[in-house]
Amino acid sequence: MFLRGVYGDQPVKLSGAYNPLKVEEEVRKFWDENRVEEKWRAFDPGKKTFTFLEGPPTTNGMPHVGHVRGRTYKDVVLRFWRLQGYSVWAQGGWDMQGLPVELEIEQKFGLKTKKDIERLGLEKFSRECNALDDYYLQFWEEWGTRRLGLWLDLKNAYQTRRPYYLEYTWRVVKRAYERGLLAEDYRVLWFCPRCETSLSDHEVDLGYAEREDPSIYVKFRVEGAEDEYLVVWTTTPWTIVDNEAVAVNPNFNYAKVEVLWRGRRERWWLAEGLVQQLMQLFGVKEWRILEVKKGSDLAGLRYVHPLAEEVPERAARAHQVYPADFVTLEQGTGLVHIAPGHGPEDFELAQRHGINVTNSVEINGVYNSLGGKYAGMYVFDVDKKVVEDLEAKGLLVYKATIRHEYPHCWRCGTKLILRADRQWFIRISKIRGDMYEELRRVRVYPEKLRDRFDVFVQNARDWNISRSRVWGSPLPIWRCQKDGRILVVGSIEELKRLAKSLPPVDDFWLVHRPWIDQVVIETPDCDKWVREPYVMDVWLDSGVAWIAAVDGERNRDLWSRLYPYDWVTEAIDQTRGWFYSLLASSMVYTGRAPYKAVLITGHIVDKYGQKMSKSKGNVVWAKDLLSKYGADPVRLYLLTKAAPWETLSFDVDEVKGAVSQLNILWNVVKFADTYMELDGFSADRYKLEDWLGKALDEDRWLLSELNKMAADVKKYMESFELHNAAKAWLDFVVETLSHRYIRLLRRRVWSEEPREDKYAAYAVLFHAIKAALVVGSMFVPHVAEYLWQSFVKKYDAAAPESVHLAQYPEPGPVDEELLAAYEELFDVFSIVAEARNKAGIKLRWPVSRVVVNGARRLDKYASLLAYLANAKSVEAGDCGGDDYVRHEERGVAVCVPAKLEPELYYEALARELVRRIQVMRKEMNLAVNDDVEVYVETDDEGLKKAVESQGKYISGEVRAVKLALGAGPQDSYVKEWEIEEAKAKIYVRRA
Repeated sequence: MFLRGVYGDQPVKLSGAYNPLKVEEEVRKFWDENRVEEKWRAFDPGKKTFTFLEGPPTTNGMPHVGHVRGRTYKDVVLRFWRLQGYSVWAQGGWDMQGLPVELEIEQKFGLKTKKDIERLGLEKFSRECNALDDYYLQFWEEWGTRRLGLWLDLKNAYQTRRPYYLEYTWRVVKRAYERGLLAEDYRVLWFCPRCETSLSDHEVDLGYAEREDPSIYVKFRVEGAEDEYLVVWTTTPWTIVDNEAVAVNPNFNYAKVEVLWRGRRERWWLAEGLVQQLMQLFGVKEWRILEVKKGSDLAGLRYVHPLAEEVPERAARAHQVYPADFVTLEQGTGLVHIAPGHGPEDFELAQRHGINVTNSVEINGVYNSLGGKYAGMYVFDVDKKVVEDLEAKGLLVYKATIRHEYPHCWRCGTKLILRADRQWFIRISKIRGDMYEELRRVRVYPEKLRDRFDVFVQNARDWNISRSRVWGSPLPIWRCQKDGRILVVGSIEELKRLAKSLPPVDDFWLVHRPWIDQVVIETPDCDKWVREPYVMDVWLDSGVAWIAAVDGERNRDLWSRLYPYDWVTEAIDQTRGWFYSLLASSMVYTGRAPYKAVLITGHIVDKYGQKMSKSKGNVVWAKDLLSKYGADPVRLYLLTKAAPWETLSFDVDEVKGAVSQLNILWNVVKFADTYMELDGFSADRYKLEDWLGKALDEDRWLLSELNKMAADVKKYMESFELHNAAKAWLDFVVETLSHRYIRLLRRRVWSEEPREDKYAAYAVLFHAIKAALVVGSMFVPHVAEYLWQSFVKKYDAAAPESVHLAQYPEPGPVDEELLAAYEELFDVFSIVAEARNKAGIKLRWPVSRVVVNGARRLDKYASLLAYLANAKSVEAGDCGGDDYVRHEERGVAVCVPAKLEPELYYEALARELVRRIQVMRKEMNLAVNDDVEVYVETDDEGLKKAVESQGKYISGEVRAVKLALGAGPQDSYVKEWEIEEAKAKIYVRRA
């Protein structure tokens, strides 16, 4: 079947240069009309299967080159296993809830706080979020999938907003409850004050960035001692408002140091080991140690809150020193300021010693009435104010700034804060060991990145799943208002059984806010149940994809064949994101890891190594990229530029190089098509197995190279070394086929005689191109299909309907000795070329002899070397003297004549004439077999002599039925040339 559309029902002609945009447009039409993708993706669980779980992109923005890279990898791997004869599961998926979507709606309506959302109305807000998903989905399906050539099942793609999918978050929470893993607790957590919600540990890890913060040393006055102080260090001055204690290490020595400070003698408590360096930092010239105590002996020492006047609430309570093993001497003074409401270790210390936990900061980062003077102020504004107040009170010892890694909101970029609050958790700490053991059974590529994943799981904390937001999966926990008991709902069916009344909406809106909160539940033992006012961590949404994607509880036969999935892949940050949430939710629900292999990919930066961002204006959008260059060149560039797990510096100008490389493939096939058509080749008539006995060594060499390439690509693909696989294929096409084999083959195909070795070469070349297109279909699916339809199907009607429905070529035997001989041939040829260059003799110009010394296998390829090197003879031996130019590399020496011999000069000029006549033939758009008349008008005696003495050679090369000196007919195509400083006017006309 031929490609249809632009060319009607006629076979596509391989004329002109490769145009990726036209090729891809035509190929997409062919795929659609013939349902090729549907046939490729037909899933037969009875066959050997390869199952893939799509990491769902969030539909809140346009796909960019980073997405293109990751999705290219997905497609390449899926196509590889399909070529291996596997039935491939390739379902699409979309992440459609959570903060990423909400933030864009907030920007659209100018909303700054949750109160703004409430004024807009939760119903309108949710409907706007849903509409935004629909808007972006069309771009993701087109430019993030179809135009890229990524064959995912979009018709049946899972969406995290759908009721059947969303309820699996409920099922996991209920299973956690049944296993004793669900808990409500008061803990210190990271919050985004902009988004007004808590974050889980793995979300926090996604947002670390370097920033500059205050670094201050503060004096806390010892109670009952006028000039005696505890000196502490902090980078968060705003937390001093909620200070409740000071911690010291019970095993360290602490010194009471008398200092002369601003004209007063004071006594400061510092860790003894830090005294000298701190005195230098503070600029204290006069000081002495009065006494030294163990930290354990300092415990119980009482002090006055440094902001007692500003925050009177604190002055009413006792503050003292407590022992704590977490105190180190790496930074600070060895005395640690403790604010139990703003630090996990601080909180645990308070729990152990019964210290009051005060949190004067609300979820929006604004101080409440407990903040005293600072009530109504934003935390990071209080930073500056606290420093000013401490300085005014004479309590600030030293202030500076520090650059350090600090967590920011992974979506909006706001600096996070730690604050104590009551939230819901899945107790990962109880199953952490089992999670790690399961993870050890998973193959991680590359292995060097396994530790990153392992360490995170080994240290995983309980998963905070509650979020104070709107557009997400609602937390399925209802609380009895009479006695505080909870009810955990595990499905929509269960909710409907429990409900006394439901809002008048369909299931889609029923499981979203605000409608879910309008469900009225009454039970015999409680007449009022109220849902906990949270949605769930968006990572739990995508994290249940291992079962929710196919509605596994209702389709258990299918799910049991897919799970655990053979392969997942996403970028490196997903070791703490999606990979982790998949593992955690699956362990809670089934006790198993949900995947067998993980490919961790790297990020993309611009050509200067800078992170891409909208603010910098250096983001490369998928639509812009693919609509300009086409998918195949972009795919090939991304595949060969770097290993999948490496950071890739993207330079759009380098994509042009991939276009040129694919044009080489195009020209190889066009070359084969031109001469095979002229000689009446057909794959059925000239079967490889029938003609192999008539093949030359160079043909058998090509088959060995092909077999080696196919084996290497398979080996690389099985270990997810996609870059090496693509490079091996590209090297075969560009170097082996084009630069080497076609160069050797030309002398045979130019012959019009029906030579058997020519037809044997056609059989070999057709087999090699056909196999190369099958292998290459993984990397460049469009042009591989185009060439399959226009070339392979032209000569082999029995070939599969599409290259993507073919089977991977079975690697055959490899003649290592033959490969070594030909590698040496081309190596020696490159040395000859360098020697010619030194002598100033063009490769087109013949030389009488080439002498080679040090080549081990010269006898096997001497005649081929003579052909390639344009030499009348090749000899083994040594040479010297002024008559030769010598060049040596890698232990091989080559000699060529220092000057062109007079008897070969006219032959050289004839070759120069041939090259120019061939250029003119091309400019006239002549077919290879079109005959011409040629006339050469010149005053140069050398050129005249070349035409006279080399006329037969010139005519044969350019298919001239007439070659004459002088001016040609007026209807000729005429062009003036300069050949070796001589002028000539050449006339060419169709015969």
